[in-house]
Amino acid sequence: MKEVMIPKETLEDLYWNKNFTTNEIAKKFGIKHGRIILKKFKKYGIPSKTVSQALTRKFKKDFDGNPLENAYLLGLRAGDFHCRRNRLSLRVQTSTTHPALVNLMKESFGKYGLVLSYLYEDNAQKREWFIYSDLNSSFEFLLNKPRVMPAWILKEDNFFFSFFAAYMDCEGCWMISKSHKKFARFIFKLSSGDYDILLQLKEKLISLGYSPLLYISREKGTNSPYGKNNQDHYTLILNRKDEIITLVPFLLKYSRHDEKIIKMKFILNHRDSLWKDLESGWNEIREETKEGVLK
Repeated sequence: MKEVMIPKETLEDLYWNKNFTTNEIAKKFGIKHGRIILKKFKKYGIPSKTVSQALTRKFKKDFDGNPLENAYLLGLRAGDFHCRRNRLSLRVQTSTTHPALVNLMKESFGKYGLVLSYLYEDNAQKREWFIYSDLNSSFEFLLNKPRVMPAWILKEDNFFFSFFAAYMDCEGCWMISKSHKKFARFIFKLSSGDYDILLQLKEKLISLGYSPLLYISREKGTNSPYGKNNQDHYTLILNRKDEIITLVPFLLKYSRHDEKIIKMKFILNHRDSLWKDLESGWNEIREETKEGVLK
């Protein structure tokens, strides 16, 4: 039988990048046995996988390097998302009681790797979803949690708002309250222990014409609904209606959090409404959000 010629680069790509088995490669080229492919590996000097490597069959796609996507993923990493090495992969993970964050995880990482989730109870018998995705080494930029926003993100407004939207998806809160008997007051808050990032957000927003306030909201050692604070907690707030209305479209463009998208759209659609005209609709959104949260 005439030997089938397969370039070394093709074999390496199918075996190491696309996770084909030797039998699958053989079948692809009309070869009867996978051991013939192993002989070609030996001829070309292509190493075989270990048992654990061979069992790692999950789909993994390289990060494409898109800076807008990079900025958004870094914003998630700066917020509630964690990243660690997991054998040959990088595991991105978070936990939540909100289904919107499960969907956000799938939208953000599902194109790069399989996203899995399951329910569990913590020590306080609180139910949460644990969500994770195992990615390849092209996502090593997520290993270290950003303590500040990189300079390249601050220099370009689109990159800034992409990062800001992701961080908002993790840590932000949109509110509407009654003001002066009949008017509506719009409020945006970001709360976290990341003082340096919040300060950068404040300074960048000021440079763009906004009037944010930044203050310490909970001191280290004080008690909160989530236990004793192990660090100072800060809040960035915007409460001028005209500024909220102009900020929403920038964040709405990049946000992937279903609940916050609904609230931002509601704010835009009721920018000129009196409190009596939007109160029931806003309360309905809040109730629907509460109903979706795990009890």
